[in-house]
Amino acid sequence: MLEQELIQNAINKLNRQTGLGMTFKACEKGSDDGEIRVPGVEECLDVECKKWLNPATLHKHLAIIKAKKLISKVVLLTDYINPNQATLLKEQNIPFIDLAGNTYINLPPVYIDIQGKKPEKPHIEMILKKQLGKAFQPKGMKVVLMLLIQADLVKEPLRTIADVSEVALGTVKQVIDDLIYQGFVVKNGQNTKVLVNKTGLLDKWLDAYPTAVEAKLEQEVYTTDNIALLKKLELGSLKALWGGEYAAELYDNYLYAKDYLVYVEPENKKDVLKAARLRRVKTDEISNDSITKVILIKPLLATKKLTGSQAGLAHPYLIYANLVASLDPRNIDAAGRFYAKHIA
Repeated sequence: MLEQELIQNAINKLNRQTGLGMTFKACEKGSDDGEIRVPGVEECLDVECKKWLNPATLHKHLAIIKAKKLISKVVLLTDYINPNQATLLKEQNIPFIDLAGNTYINLPPVYIDIQGKKPEKPHIEMILKKQLGKAFQPKGMKVVLMLLIQADLVKEPLRTIADVSEVALGTVKQVIDDLIYQGFVVKNGQNTKVLVNKTGLLDKWLDAYPTAVEAKLEQEVYTTDNIALLKKLELGSLKALWGGEYAAELYDNYLYAKDYLVYVEPENKKDVLKAARLRRVKTDEISNDSITKVILIKPLLATKKLTGSQAGLAHPYLIYANLVASLDPRNIDAAGRFYAKHIA
């Protein structure tokens, strides 16, 4: 279903439930989806339409909306908003409409609060089918990330893509077929492929990141009594990368890091531990917020492939994914600013 079709269908269903007679006008140009006019309300609602919304992307779009300072006049429209998501949106006073009929609009004199509607069974089956695509499984996520970082890589032979992505040749074939099916890769002439809708592809990669990537990576938690020494480390020379909060701080000097995330390959881990004078966190310290946590993570790919524009810092896609996946409100706010400055 195309986004404008989704929007119109959702509004039609809401009108049948309420009899309000809301209208939708699509934008003729640009990336905006359009606007909704609510009878009795002078100001229009700009539509932020996002398909296949999950917890990670919900927080991401909250951050983006806040960064743009559009909360008062933006309605989030998607396929389905579950009760937990609805509660979060209401707390932020962000209007929403979904295809199932769930709605929250608080624009005096109009107040609508409809919850508990579930998507129809065919729609649930469609969502499950989309979620089973090879492109957004753990190995496929490596391929997608490399295609996002190196857009021209899609034009290379499958063997080259496999080598760059550190996966089997068969995996690349399945991922490319899946991306063609989903419309992110199109064939342009004989044996030539082009990556399209990069923003949409990045959104889906970010959606899947918490469960398909972060949850699968080997992580160890350490701490230090010498924060100054830790922050002075030149990770580039140690063949490691800053990610998460501190990487965002180094990019912008905006977010003050509370914890520290380091991507380091196993063969280089001892060098980082020695240089930073780290010690492993004890079991009873894990939940102690007063100690500084330094999380060492085995990267999903060689660190040299994940380096951003600055030596020793991870690529902005990874840093943004770290911030959003943390679900920490202060990181979510910083993520919106980071996205607008380094990704959008």
